[in-house]
Amino acid sequence: MKLEILSKEQVAAIYKERLVVDFPKDEQKPLSVIHSAMDQGIYKCFGLMDGEKIVGYVFLVSLEGEYLVDYVAVNPAMRNQGLGGELLRQLLLALDGANSLILEVEDPDKAKTPEERSLQTRRYEFYLRNHFYDTGVSVSCFGVPFRILAAENFALHDRDELLRLYHMHYRAVLPPTLYEGCIQE
Repeated sequence: MKLEILSKEQVAAIYKERLVVDFPKDEQKPLSVIHSAMDQGIYKCFGLMDGEKIVGYVFLVSLEGEYLVDYVAVNPAMRNQGLGGELLRQLLLALDGANSLILEVEDPDKAKTPEERSLQTRRYEFYLRNHFYDTGVSVSCFGVPFRILAAENFALHDRDELLRLYHMHYRAVLPPTLYEGCIQE
């Protein structure tokens, strides 16, 4: 398995075939927004490759050595085989030297059903097992309650700095009409 940077064509294929299935509609940015951010050099897309086959992907907003994980997923047919952990392990190696790497994960304490809580708890615990920690910062983005996690072995930031970084990343990729009011602290 090897982590590789994806082309715009590969990103479009993942978006159309996987991302629209892997993530709820309210968490999906338009493909045009992703492509525009790639063209600006502020969005990096990686694929975990098994030969020529993309078995997992991670899309990141990248600004001045600060990274926000936007999407991360493994092919459903290949889950529970350690590929998600391998994807994150290789990502951390690829970003060695970066200032920070943060991500948002749905807050299981705010789940609406026991099934949602179970799924969100599994996701949250997955990141904790794979070198991320809970920063204690919570936000609501487009009405979805999230906890902000940060990768271990990167710069530690206080609450105000984490929120500044979080807003900076969203402001950079979203048109002002989408960004305005999307994040509630």
